[in-house]
Amino acid sequence: MSTQKSQQNITQIALFLVIGAIAPLLDTTMTNVALDTIMKSLHVSVNAVQWITTSYVLALGITVPVTGWATNWFDGKRLYLGALVVFLLGSLLSSWATTLPVLISGRIIQGAAAGMIVPLITTLVVQVAGSTGLGKLMAVVGMPAVLIPILGPTIGGYLIQALNWHWIFLINIPLVAISLVLLDWKMPAFPAPNRGKRLDLPSLALLASLFTFAIIGITRFSTGDHFTSQHVWLPLLVAAASLLAYVFYAYFQADKALVSLKLFKSPTFDAAVVILMLSGIAVNGAMFLLPLYLQNTRGLSVVWSGTYLIAQGVGLLLSRSQIGKLTDSIGARWVVLVAIVVAVAGTLPFVFFSASTSLWWVLLALFIRGIGQGGLTIPVMADSYTGLPKSLIAEATTATRMLQNIGGAMGTAVLATIIQHALPRVGLNAAYQTAFLWSVGFILVTAIPAWFLSHRSARH
Repeated sequence: MSTQKSQQNITQIALFLVIGAIAPLLDTTMTNVALDTIMKSLHVSVNAVQWITTSYVLALGITVPVTGWATNWFDGKRLYLGALVVFLLGSLLSSWATTLPVLISGRIIQGAAAGMIVPLITTLVVQVAGSTGLGKLMAVVGMPAVLIPILGPTIGGYLIQALNWHWIFLINIPLVAISLVLLDWKMPAFPAPNRGKRLDLPSLALLASLFTFAIIGITRFSTGDHFTSQHVWLPLLVAAASLLAYVFYAYFQADKALVSLKLFKSPTFDAAVVILMLSGIAVNGAMFLLPLYLQNTRGLSVVWSGTYLIAQGVGLLLSRSQIGKLTDSIGARWVVLVAIVVAVAGTLPFVFFSASTSLWWVLLALFIRGIGQGGLTIPVMADSYTGLPKSLIAEATTATRMLQNIGGAMGTAVLATIIQHALPRVGLNAAYQTAFLWSVGFILVTAIPAWFLSHRSARH
């Protein structure tokens, strides 16, 4: 009975932490919907307006390694509440912006706060729960990360249509205020588990360089520069050099490095991070692709394209609890392999859909895709922590979040480039069909690392 009560308490903590993440995750998707409106309102170019998103992602990525260190030194509750307050300030500045530099400044503050809030959820839940029942908990923790990108475009579309773009930031004020009250009232303290490592500036500089230059190179590639352009290959070369330098540094300065190489001695962790990166390409890339497909080939408005995507969210919701339970009982391997088949079954039809395809077939494919999407995220996130000591949990979160963000950015860049190159040759509908076919390919490739995830005989 006490074990059941303890499990209920952990689930309750996970739910309260998730409530705090709603505003940062909702803000990201709503901002993407508003870019065209902001561009016209502030009279700026497409390349300039891209920095509203890019600056946020860069600030988020640079903060993630700092969060991994801070979790080991400061109380988790204070860190989480402090990050929410910073996010609130960034939202206020963004909502008041009448020029692009002010808006970008607000987005940098928001991104830095989100870079602390999102990893803290997973780190704190795993610290409390250990490695037992992580499948069910990841189903709770991961819910907003997948549902909100589906609902965000609809909510953002309605706010822009009914009011103006400033409201996509103003809406954060009541959301964050409610979260702060609930978390301060209900969430327990999370004492720092390990005060061994100090903030290592060489580690931070190399990880920040890796993330920053990878995202800049990928973003420039997605906005029209060719891969052979020095605007693309030079940042990617710097990112690769930063990665190599970090590996050498972490090997020779193991006691100082922010992300320990010991993590990569675990086959399940290695498999999990590869899948998270590949699924970031397949899942995030398709989330970028689907609203554009619905708007451009089927002629839907921003609001209606977001409403159609709710079908994917329904599939995800129905499968989430069962996927979590299955992961806890049989391990991640077979759950992910079956999810790959389901995700392919839900994505492949878009390769053949045309503008005249029945709405019901589109909704059915989205529903099936939602079921598969849950199976590609929940078990993998749970398995990345399997068998890790408590002292490495924060570092594991740093590594997984950085690779997931880079994978997501790569997905958007690769699929956007495929559409750009195919469009003049084959036309609009066929260009999207080609991009969906590539997305299917990325999903199928995840089957290789999925074989190295945990399974029942390895857990018992």
